[in-house]
Parts: sequence; structure tokens; C-alpha cells
Amino acid sequence: MGPTVDESLLRELALPVVVEAGPPGEAEIFPMLSDAYFADPERALSGDGDGGGPLSIGTSEVVVMVTPVVLAAMSEAVRYVAGEAAKRGVSLTGRALRRLFSRNRAPADGPTADGATGDSAGETLTLTAAQWAEIRRLIDGVARRAKVPPDRAKLIADAVIGQGRLPDDPR
Repeated sequence: MGPTVDESLLRELALPVVVEAGPPGEAEIFPMLSDAYFADPERALSGDGDGGGPLSIGTSEVVVMVTPVVLAAMSEAVRYVAGEAAKRGVSLTGRALRRLFSRNRAPADGPTADGATGDSAGETLTLTAAQWAEIRRLIDGVARRAKVPPDRAKLIADAVIGQGRLPDDPR
């Protein structure tokens, strides 16, 4: 499974993804949903224990909450990045992960043509297009296991990876 990922870091990385890919209003209940996820990740991903998918609410229209899926996807993505960094002997910090998955990167600190991200403290983390594609594959796997509809799964993957990260992405 890999190293344990800090819950507070995962929450911080996941919230902007939930805002982007989740239904309206989910961000307001993100703390409650993330608490439920960390208390029992398997149950949060499977719903009420019936294996029918992640937590859903609604009366006439069911709204699937994406928070548990986003937290699981971010956890997989962070573990993958940590493994890739370790292979290259790169020290991976929370700050480097925040920079990598941030949507509010200043132009001077943004990705270079080869996908590198860095900051003035000298932390640099570089992912290739193939590594971003692997992260997308991991996220798709999490979404499939959680029985997330394909269109919502694509939104989650796009939000985690960020717009324009993959040069061959058809957007």
C-alpha cells in the first residue's frame, strides 16, 4: 500500500478538487465527509455498506458526494509521487506536493516546459507526461472501484491533475 499520507495534507489538497469536481454545496460539508472518510475509508467509498458506491444524498435526485473518492484518489496520487521521488532520491515535502497539485501557481513558479515545479526555496519536483498519465490511471481505478459514473470520474481526474498537464489531453 505504501507510506501513510498525512490527513491534514490530504484534506488541504483535496478541498480544491472537491470544489471543482463536486456537486454544489459539497465544499460546505467537506469537513464532515472527510472525517467520515478517515474514520472508515472503505465504508465511505462504498456508501452505506451495500457496495452501491460513495455516499449519496437526495430525495428525488441522488447527488453523489465526491469527497471520499477525491480523498482516496489524492492519497493514491501522493503515494505514487512519493514513490517516484524516492526512486530518484528527491526529498518530498508537503510544500513540494502543495506546489505540484496547486491551481494557484504564480507564473514565475509554474511548471516549466518539461513539467517541473519549483520554488524559491529550491524544492523541485518534476513529473513527466507518462507519470501524470499514471496518476490519471490510478485515479480512474479509485473511481471505478467506488462506482463513480464515468463523467464524474473524468472531472475528478481532471481536477486532481489540473488543466493542461498532459500535452495529449484532448481539452
